[in-house]
Amino acid sequence: MRALAHICLWLYLTIAGTSVLWAQPQIDSAYIPLAEFLSRSDASLTATAGNDINLITKGIDKWDLLLKDLEEAQHTICMEYYRWHQDDAGDQIRDVLLRKLSQGVTVKILLDDFVNPFYRKDYYLVLRDNGAQLQFFTDTDRQLWEIAPEVNYRDHRKIVVIDDTIGYIGGMNLGVKYRDIWKDTHMRICGPAALALKKLFDDMWQARQGPALKRYLAKGQPKDQHVGYDGLQAARQTQVSPTSPLFCNKTVQVATSGQGDNLLEEGICRILDLAKHYVYFKTPYLCPSDTLLCALRDAARRGVDIRILVPDPTDSGLMTVANSAFFSDCIDAGARVLKSHGVFDHSKTIVSDDYLTSIGTLNIDNRSLRINHECIAIIYDGEIARYCRQMFEADAGEAFEVTAADLAARSKCTIKVHRFWRMHASQL
Repeated sequence: MRALAHICLWLYLTIAGTSVLWAQPQIDSAYIPLAEFLSRSDASLTATAGNDINLITKGIDKWDLLLKDLEEAQHTICMEYYRWHQDDAGDQIRDVLLRKLSQGVTVKILLDDFVNPFYRKDYYLVLRDNGAQLQFFTDTDRQLWEIAPEVNYRDHRKIVVIDDTIGYIGGMNLGVKYRDIWKDTHMRICGPAALALKKLFDDMWQARQGPALKRYLAKGQPKDQHVGYDGLQAARQTQVSPTSPLFCNKTVQVATSGQGDNLLEEGICRILDLAKHYVYFKTPYLCPSDTLLCALRDAARRGVDIRILVPDPTDSGLMTVANSAFFSDCIDAGARVLKSHGVFDHSKTIVSDDYLTSIGTLNIDNRSLRINHECIAIIYDGEIARYCRQMFEADAGEAFEVTAADLAARSKCTIKVHRFWRMHASQL
């Protein structure tokens, strides 16, 4: 009997030890310093294994997944968004949240108010009156001199955390154009990395707490559209699209920076330093800092294939010109610049050496790199990196490459305009 007990104990310890080993993140030794740097020595922001990931490249796919997860929430819903449009898409989200509030689910919403100035007060009032907790990154109802120190900062993050187990991160805001029109890249995480996203949300929530916003005390103006809710509306039936591939048991790390903190800029430079074969960027806005251009140049000199895919035109005439002003700098640094046409692509991704993938809110411009609050998810995994590389190559195959001949053919006026924008890129 004693021998049988020893055998049973040995089997238990072996199985338990194996399960613990499987739960540990497996990161290539060359990338461990990068992971440690991005964590800021915060245990809650270290890389974690055991994450199931839906890689989302269509707005409607995110929509169906998100609505289904919101409908199934049991305890908490936390949502932090840069833009939250009060259109049909925004109304769908609001109605789901109102249903969950009636079921006792805690709902917290954090919104960047400065870029959403034309709000309908009653849109937020009905959420608050039904129990939602709302905060705004910048309370624009204050006097100008009160908000002046904060006016240049934005909360550019797009985070959802449901029951501390499911998280969303990427480039998609809430609105019809993000759901139905634009191209973008987002991801749904089911696993321990969702707790890291909750940590980012909680930190921002605590940082922005203050006196009750004046908008909450104001009555809806006559021009505001009436928002009615009877609490009995049927849940919207959704079917998750099979076009969002599911990758299981992946190692993911969440990182953030903002308000003068350049951690993510330094992180990109370290990714370039680690690269041996290629680094592919997708960004809608391309105004790289001198620091990042130096890292691009060093990597290119080592023979790394660097490609940058940008949409042309962008959603802003100003940024379309600003992007083109930096084409020469990037090409001189050794990168290939490609312009995609057609549907505007709002994706912010990096894929490197069939191993590392970054998906998040970070544009390659001064505002994202050094001013805005941003967040990214780094995936240390070959399967996802190869999938993202193939997606990049498919998009790049339909794009037009900017050549030295194109730059030489610019008019003197265009050259002067580009020179002006390079000098003032830090103000964008």
